[in-house]
Amino acid sequence: MLSSLVAGLNDPTNRFQAANKLAHFLGCAHLFVFIVDREIGILLPAPGFPQTLPTGKFWLDFTSGCSKNGHHQGLLPFPEANTLQNSIGFLGPEQSVIVFLGGTPSDEQIRPLIEILPILINLFTRELVEFSTQARIDFADKAVTKAEKLAATIDIMRLHLKDALIEQKKDKKAIEELMQKKDEFMNVASHELKTPITTTKAYLQILQKMIPPQENSSAGDFILKANKQLGKLTSLIEDLLDVSKIHAGQMVYHYAEIDLKNLIEEVVAQVQVTTQTHQIIIAHNVSAKINGEQHRLEQVINNFLSNSIKYSPGAEKVIIRSDITDQTVKLSVRDFGIGIPFEQQQYVFDRFYRVQESSKKFSGLGLGLYISAEIIKRHGGTVGVNSDASGSEFYFILPLVTPKEID
Repeated sequence: MLSSLVAGLNDPTNRFQAANKLAHFLGCAHLFVFIVDREIGILLPAPGFPQTLPTGKFWLDFTSGCSKNGHHQGLLPFPEANTLQNSIGFLGPEQSVIVFLGGTPSDEQIRPLIEILPILINLFTRELVEFSTQARIDFADKAVTKAEKLAATIDIMRLHLKDALIEQKKDKKAIEELMQKKDEFMNVASHELKTPITTTKAYLQILQKMIPPQENSSAGDFILKANKQLGKLTSLIEDLLDVSKIHAGQMVYHYAEIDLKNLIEEVVAQVQVTTQTHQIIIAHNVSAKINGEQHRLEQVINNFLSNSIKYSPGAEKVIIRSDITDQTVKLSVRDFGIGIPFEQQQYVFDRFYRVQESSKKFSGLGLGLYISAEIIKRHGGTVGVNSDASGSEFYFILPLVTPKEID
């Protein structure tokens, strides 16, 4: 009889009912099993048992007494807070705690249960890990959904802003107020999103360690998808934060002498790894010394190359080159893509601006070129674009470090 009652504990969907049947057989009203969540190191009700208990502090003190002394007796509130039942608890294997409510079974009665407890605790622990894994995957999916909704909201704002810019001559003050509110929204939203993203990344790292891909391919696929979406969301937030810093005058630059030739080669190598559709060709690369911050200039070159690849889906190559003229150096990136209509070229470096013909085909918020232009301006340079039906060339021009400055 006892073996059949214990066997009923294998099914998590009816586990608590089976545990109560076992408790009645042993002369008690209820039976609870608590196991340690290995991730957070806290005793929790095993899967299949009620996860929310009335007057939780009573239960916490009771189980702590069991863990400390090996056993404990007292009163526990169940099933309601005002219903107290005589209870006895024992410390089980793997720091688990077994609690009997409404009666005290004899040693002879519970000895068979004690003997099989290691198997049950191992089963419950594996179920808790699987449950936690699925919960974190669900959390990551929800985070991705929220990110997509945020991106859609910002895209709607971009469209409203574009309409407002058309009317700027009529109501300049209203537009400035709108821009200020939008900047405040972006700053607050970006900072608020950093914490859940960091938490989600940490959960995904834990999942990757807990679930080898060969044991749970579906969970591994979820993790890869969540990581990919988080990468997109992180890039979006970084752009939004950069825009906020630019307008608040808080983007800090640490200038140093840089060899532009080496910088180009490093960025090209990094971007080439990310694409299998295009070959990045360095057509000409001069050794030019400039004064600037390497991280920010890398950001600009990376943006030019990524855009050229993105907006030339039918092409196979992108060309980058650098040339010296007088006391300046010019870096240009040439693609063979969709091109930009002449009347729209003057707006491509504006904040949130996207070429109308490409906005529905290619994702983006129109921030990358705006940020790049601001970075180059802070370096004392200029940016520009030349485009026709055969493709586009984006470039920036920076002053060279003169011999006097080198000394």
